[in-house]
Amino acid sequence: MEKEPSIVEIVDTEFENSPSRITLLREFPETRIGDRTLGPYRMGQEVELSLWTAQHLVQMGYARFKDEEQLTLNTLSTTHYKETLPGSRQIPKLPRSFYFQLRRLIKELKGLEAKDRTKARDLDKALSLSRDIVNIRVKKIASLGASGEQTTDVTANLTAEEQALYEKVRENVESWKRDILGRESTS
Repeated sequence: MEKEPSIVEIVDTEFENSPSRITLLREFPETRIGDRTLGPYRMGQEVELSLWTAQHLVQMGYARFKDEEQLTLNTLSTTHYKETLPGSRQIPKLPRSFYFQLRRLIKELKGLEAKDRTKARDLDKALSLSRDIVNIRVKKIASLGASGEQTTDVTANLTAEEQALYEKVRENVESWKRDILGRESTS
């Protein structure tokens, strides 16, 4: 029996196939890939391709991603700052693709670190900021899920991965309450 894909796998597949903008750094000849034709593209041209296709062109040195499509250490630091503001019980809105981009950033930094040991500091910083952001958001999501609140206002700022976590926490807490308090004593 096949295992059902996790929310992370589902979201990753969705984003891998989503459109992404790149700028060509050099000429790219017309190339057939299966039943599709890619190119020709000229240097400086901006094109929109599926992310997985764009990643290959970037890795081969033909293109670069548009800056606004990338999560950087600086944007990660800004997100960390917003998450750690004292007294903030609200869950700040993240881009839909935040965790997808975060996994890509960490993977990229690990690859760079393997080639250049001086990149270890960037990787350590990214991992530290990421852990803090995830831990803070998980605590807030767990608290929301345990409270039983189920309004769009509560969940509007959650990413798809966080929405799945919220639902699991809420369902588990409700089930536990029913077991403890009896079937008619929920809420």
